[in-house]
Amino acid sequence: MSIVRKIILGYVILIFIPVVTFGYYYYVQIYGNLTQQLVESRQKILEQAYSNMKADLVRIGSIQRFLQYNPYVTDYLEGMYTSDSESIYAYNRYISPIISQSLFTNPEIEAFRIYKTKQQALPITDRFLDISALPPERAKIVNGLKPGHGVWILSGYGAAPPPLVFYQNLYNTDFTEVLGLLELRINSELISRFYEATGNGNYWAALMLPEQGVPATVRDTHPDIDDMTWEQLNTDGGISYFINRKSIVNQLEVAELGARIVVIGKVDEVFHPVKRKGIIMISMILILLLAMSLAYYALASTITKRILRLARHMRNVNDSNMKQFVSREDKSSRQDEISFLTGTYNSMIQRMDELINNVHRAELRNKEAAYKVLQAQIKPHFLYNTLETIRMLAESNNDKEVADISYWFGKLMRYSLSSKEDQTVLAREIETVIFYLNIHTMRLQNRLTYEIDVAVDAEQLPCPRFILQPLVENCIIHGASATLRPVHIKLQASEDPEEIRIRISDSGTGIPEDKLQALRSRLSKGAESSLPVEETEGGVGLFNVSERVKSFFGGDSKLILDSVRGEGTYLTIVIAKRIEKT
Repeated sequence: MSIVRKIILGYVILIFIPVVTFGYYYYVQIYGNLTQQLVESRQKILEQAYSNMKADLVRIGSIQRFLQYNPYVTDYLEGMYTSDSESIYAYNRYISPIISQSLFTNPEIEAFRIYKTKQQALPITDRFLDISALPPERAKIVNGLKPGHGVWILSGYGAAPPPLVFYQNLYNTDFTEVLGLLELRINSELISRFYEATGNGNYWAALMLPEQGVPATVRDTHPDIDDMTWEQLNTDGGISYFINRKSIVNQLEVAELGARIVVIGKVDEVFHPVKRKGIIMISMILILLLAMSLAYYALASTITKRILRLARHMRNVNDSNMKQFVSREDKSSRQDEISFLTGTYNSMIQRMDELINNVHRAELRNKEAAYKVLQAQIKPHFLYNTLETIRMLAESNNDKEVADISYWFGKLMRYSLSSKEDQTVLAREIETVIFYLNIHTMRLQNRLTYEIDVAVDAEQLPCPRFILQPLVENCIIHGASATLRPVHIKLQASEDPEEIRIRISDSGTGIPEDKLQALRSRLSKGAESSLPVEETEGGVGLFNVSERVKSFFGGDSKLILDSVRGEGTYLTIVIAKRIEKT
């Protein structure tokens, strides 16, 4: 963005927006008290209407307590009556009058059902049905209802008063078992009374909406409501009321129904006389805006001229033109930000001139490096072919030892050089270690033996490449090669519910105590350690394996080093299992 555009942006932010905001604020204050009183009075009407409807909901929901503490109802649902005749008698004699009384005192109820959970309870007409008759979508909603709590389900949203459905469980006398599910279907008369109490009609429209958002079906059926109001209703579901240019909106959360009641009125019909005073306000804003614009222009022009001259010089700079910028107004004695910027720019131009001379040499080095990379791609294939030729010649001459060692060495080289990925599975790592041990066993003969004991699914365990071979190499170099007596190397892999352990041990001479403590300190501190470790001491390989294990497996994964002087060394890779949260 150019400096001119930035100055314009600064003008908008520092001059235009503050002046317009002030004018708008002053204009709002003219009729602010009027709007505040109106919306507050409408909100109180809305709260009173909600209180009346909530009392109706409590009255209807009390039917569940009336049934819950009636022994005839609970006995019937528990299947205490052994014959159909007893069940029908109990229903007609004791239960049906209760239901009739509930329907009489609550005329809003248009359907009364109890979904029983026990098969021995006799189903009667449409009043007592089996729980399997409950629609699956309703079963998901009522599943997990707590004792003493019911749920109201709203069947739709919008201006049309929707019917309601109430569900609550019925329990045995000890409240330890659900005997049935009470269903009460309420007609739209209840919501209609609620709409009327909110002032629905004339210039006001009452809508039932979800707690958050606005369904597209509701929005399409009310084209008279402007898009701004819909957007605010869609995003501002938690506020009690708001006013925009076209609408006055009061809303209240209806917690029992999981919805909100919204009452919308038009601003033009309420505040038309107040808007006539807007002409005076606009005139005042224009005068104030003009005065502040002139002052801003005078201040900005003294700064932008120097910056624009520097910018023109920058546009002309290229590889063949590295002249420094010189300005009479940007002398070294002038200590301001633009002078500092000019001096820094001149230093950068000088440095760029020096760096451009090195570009050509860098390009030549890149071409040479690319040629060497091409050569490196050819060498491994030549090595594999040569080892395979040696193995085939050895087999043809019945020299099994030479054939075996050529095969093992070829496998090691192919594993080391062929793969582009740094990840493999534990089975390939163990296979590579076996090839490596076979070669050293043939070299050291009876001085070296090994044992492999794997009790994990190595084919399914991912791991970094070359985390075992450096540890085995450490055992051979500092264990088997450091003594003339036979040395036994053992690789074990085991697991438990929390971790997997891979242990490599040797029966060599062990590590001196001072060196052991230094290596342990290096492994525990990891990347934060500043202790120098000689590569010939084996510390670099152990440290690299430790860091790769921590980075790949994460958690509490680590490499543990133990050694007993005269008995041997033990290297253990601990892999912490990742437990998925449910």
